[in-house]
Amino acid sequence: MAAQTAKKSNFGASTIQIMGDDLGYAQEEEVYEDEEVGWGTDMPDSTRKLLKTLKKSLKKRGADGIAGLARKFRIVDDDGSGELDPEEFNKAMKEHKLGFTEEENLEIFKFFDADDSGTITYDEFLGGVRGELNQRRAQLVLMAFDILDADKSGFVEIDDIQDKYDAKKNPDVIAGKKTEAEVLREFLDTFDTGDKDGKVTPDEFCKYYSNVSASIDLDDYFELMIRNAWHIPGGEGWCANTANKRVLVTHADGSQTVECINDDLGLDLSDPAAIQAKLQEQGVECTGVATVGKAGDDKEQKKNFATQAAPPQKARSSMGNDNALW
Repeated sequence: MAAQTAKKSNFGASTIQIMGDDLGYAQEEEVYEDEEVGWGTDMPDSTRKLLKTLKKSLKKRGADGIAGLARKFRIVDDDGSGELDPEEFNKAMKEHKLGFTEEENLEIFKFFDADDSGTITYDEFLGGVRGELNQRRAQLVLMAFDILDADKSGFVEIDDIQDKYDAKKNPDVIAGKKTEAEVLREFLDTFDTGDKDGKVTPDEFCKYYSNVSASIDLDDYFELMIRNAWHIPGGEGWCANTANKRVLVTHADGSQTVECINDDLGLDLSDPAAIQAKLQEQGVECTGVATVGKAGDDKEQKKNFATQAAPPQKARSSMGNDNALW
């Protein structure tokens, strides 16, 4: 169908408009699912039931569920307009094999065709079913984006990720099947949900994680997943980051503290000079650092990178200090 100008819709604002640093730990009331995805109180009960069935089906398939339905929509969109008429929509829904009748598919279509134009954008429909990221999740995703955007240009390119993602260790690179550049491009394309122009915008990054978010019920688990995946220090309770490297630091006065390396993504943890330089960037002065193997290792492994001897004493931890984590 021919592309339309701005349409009236039943869909919320872009997640990129959600900013700030208050993750809302003190929030007492959970956001109801229907409010969160913006279905609205005007949705008929029968339509709501159908959409809940669809969302449940997509949720079982994780991020691939949303992506798979999006592919079906693009396949049936013969002219590539980004919009579907009732016939195209019905065909795509039948291929999803939910068992909906043609009348039920038309009922869903009519709800999203808020201006009665006879077409709906499939991005708008998928967004309405999937749901936008709530404020807490959107802020976490944008924090992750900021880590990837090394030069702070407002978008992520290969140059931004090559220091964060070591393509040399990729199995296909080791086997000689792909080059490092090819692997880096494939990694970037994971988040480049638009026209694959080699640049990932904050909105595209949020859209990718909206698909992931659709299969995760708890905000706490989503936070833990984001923090550990992108090595974002901080968090409270079981949301607290566990991925960033902790090291035993020896200070000039001989005292010792356990410190978290705030920005360790891509850092060579076998390089004592690099570790000390990173800690100094955080304002942690030290004469030596020691890394210890994970609890549960068959053999305790310890590498002492001390640059000078320090008197043995009981270590104190600064892990509870916000400044040590941020």
